[in-house]
Amino acid sequence: MTFRGAWMAMMVVACGCSEEDPPRNDAGDAEIDVADETDVPRDFSEDPPFDADDGSGEPPVAPHREPEPLAVDEWLVGLWSPDEPDPLIDAVETGTFAYPGAGTDERGIDWRVTTPGSNGSLGPSGYLIAYAVARVDLTEPAAIVARVDRALGVYINGAPQPADIYGSRRMRVPLVGRTGENLIVVRAFPVRGRMEVELFRTADEVFLNFGDTTLPDLVDGEASELLAGVPLLNLTASPLHALRARVVENEHFEETSVEHPSVAGGAVTQIGFVLRPRAPPAGPGAVMTARLRVSSPSLGWAYERDLEMTAVPDGAAYRRTFRDPADGSVQYYGVLPPADFDPARNYALVLTLHGAGVEAIGQAGAYSPKDWAYIVAPTNRRPFGFDWEEWGRLNALGALDDAMTTFRIDPTRVYLTGHSMGGHGAWHVGVTTPGRFAVVGPSAGWESFYSYGGERRPTGAFARARAHSDTLVYLANLARRGVYIIHGSADDNVPVSEGRNMYAAVSAVADDVVYHEEPGAGHWWDGDASPGADCVDWPPLFDFMQARTLNPVETDFTFRSPSPAYSPTHSFVTLHSAVTPYEDLVVTSARTGATVEIATTNVRSMEIDGRALRGRGVTTAVVDGTSHDLPDGPLPVGPAGGKRRDVHGPLNQVFHRPFCFVHPDEGGPFAHVAAYFTSYWTIYGNGHACALPVSAVTAEIRASRNLVYLGLPADEIGDPDVPFSWGESAIVVAGDRYRDAGLFFVFPRDGRLAAAFATTGGAERLLYRVVPFSSRGGMPDYLVWSGSWARAAGFFDPEWRYDPAL
Repeated sequence: MTFRGAWMAMMVVACGCSEEDPPRNDAGDAEIDVADETDVPRDFSEDPPFDADDGSGEPPVAPHREPEPLAVDEWLVGLWSPDEPDPLIDAVETGTFAYPGAGTDERGIDWRVTTPGSNGSLGPSGYLIAYAVARVDLTEPAAIVARVDRALGVYINGAPQPADIYGSRRMRVPLVGRTGENLIVVRAFPVRGRMEVELFRTADEVFLNFGDTTLPDLVDGEASELLAGVPLLNLTASPLHALRARVVENEHFEETSVEHPSVAGGAVTQIGFVLRPRAPPAGPGAVMTARLRVSSPSLGWAYERDLEMTAVPDGAAYRRTFRDPADGSVQYYGVLPPADFDPARNYALVLTLHGAGVEAIGQAGAYSPKDWAYIVAPTNRRPFGFDWEEWGRLNALGALDDAMTTFRIDPTRVYLTGHSMGGHGAWHVGVTTPGRFAVVGPSAGWESFYSYGGERRPTGAFARARAHSDTLVYLANLARRGVYIIHGSADDNVPVSEGRNMYAAVSAVADDVVYHEEPGAGHWWDGDASPGADCVDWPPLFDFMQARTLNPVETDFTFRSPSPAYSPTHSFVTLHSAVTPYEDLVVTSARTGATVEIATTNVRSMEIDGRALRGRGVTTAVVDGTSHDLPDGPLPVGPAGGKRRDVHGPLNQVFHRPFCFVHPDEGGPFAHVAAYFTSYWTIYGNGHACALPVSAVTAEIRASRNLVYLGLPADEIGDPDVPFSWGESAIVVAGDRYRDAGLFFVFPRDGRLAAAFATTGGAERLLYRVVPFSSRGGMPDYLVWSGSWARAAGFFDPEWRYDPAL
């Protein structure tokens, strides 16, 4: 069974643009030569100038200087037919690729000398795959800050970093160079446009990328605590331990400090700062400056930059930041406050999901203010994001939770809408979380990647790991909800058939459904119906919402869930484990007087919110024929041990809570994998991850992070109770031996979910093929693979036991 498509599927391009599946994003091998720690500039990690734990202060602040452009006058660009397999990836991954020189090489590739154009453009082509290769000579130790756009990845001396396939020009990755010649290789698919590469050199140890910040807006008249997220490039080869992110006291902001456990050597990750204003801004347009400083006992210097923020007028749309519970990163959502705001009043909330390529603040700005509701527009991690599945969905729900806590919201009047990719998000979030919304209102939405993009459905364990993506299976969860569908009849991006088909499908399971098709309208359309953009700010949709409310503790329902790990809660029921992972879980509830009758299918364990039901006058729950008196608190039903909703699997779930990569103390190839995974999560998910050697894992880190072990023997990860073994020669699963292979599996550890990745000797490059951060890259509980082929894959049973039938 091939599963290349299952793991390499990445984000889509939509919303005002086309949505396609880019080619798989392979990266390079971690075994090959990288800069030694002694080659890193200003690296005082062996003899730090201060003790971060003694409270004596910080090292001196390095003078700020922007990285200097590193001129590369000549690149070799190689192209070939898209009908042929990539002839270079194996050499690049194994570290055997050498500078080819101009002309035709032994593989038949024509290498052409190319002079970079403006913005480092290396030219377009009609080919699917291209490589660009350059030699960069460094006369002294230095690190390189790279901007690589419309490409899959970049390598320096064989060490990989991800690139920005969407070409935002905002992102930067570290390339740790060495004295002498450095070989830089860029892998791209210029069918999307001109790949661009710009390199900058610096003698600094770290670089704060202010071009890719996640910032709040200052609001006139408000002085509440705020959060800011800034990508930090570790330009050294060593982890940065106990990284301190500090706001230096000044006239505008109080002193604050946040400690991040560790940043991988040669990686970029977002770090968060706490902004505590001394007073509200002095009116709209006022500028307030925060001085940000980072330091670590692993660094010889501290580094500072000034961050300026401008106040927006009261009543205008603004950005609000929050700490995402998935990874602890700083994310934002756009807020359009109610018109004629009354601080003593409770308001409704409309959660609106943006399309691909759209910023959340732009989504919020497409609406006119309502005198009865907040408009809240989450960001999907990035403008293209995760299709509102997996981490995009978690981010939407995290923003909703933050807004519900921050503003005075009536929980019976919460509504969900979205446009294009966000229209799909409204369907997806709506059917998997129906207990949060009174109305689901997709505009220009599509059912799934199977209907819209023609993506091949996965099979076996991979199909089950991605069961949540099949929107139609869970559409009956909207049976007791209002649904209002909007589509343009001439939509040339999302075919109108998507809207019509979803109208027919949801009408078969729900009674309260309206479909509006705007004659002659395209994908994004506007008219005179509302002050905002009509395709989202459609007055009949908002009238429909206003006329409907939600009962957050409804007692008559049928709820279908793909997994307790993905969709665990509805009304008063929280699912914890299934009898078999290969079937959905179904709960049906019906009330008669003071009793609810609950029937379940494939539910092994769950929890009933007795307090919520007693508040509704229900005192007894009959579950599958067994009567229970309801306590004024949780009522557990079923076995207490084994899998639980937060410690359940599959693999993606280990990254649904703050996590840390753990690699061998000696560094080596698995430390490079940790760096790549960290950077990938930042580039594609605007996220935060820590990475550190195993000896640096403390009890505090174990208690606060899901640990992802890379290349460690079983005894160093606590000898998990699995019939797997791994070593230089083979991976063994229940007696079956696999050579030149990779392995991962999830397992419970100290009340949290952990994961282990390993390979046979010399096959570390295989780990770059299972980068888990894709909304369409769902993996099971365990996997053994070689090349692009799954050799063994499946799930553990509810008691975490290996069963070859699963």
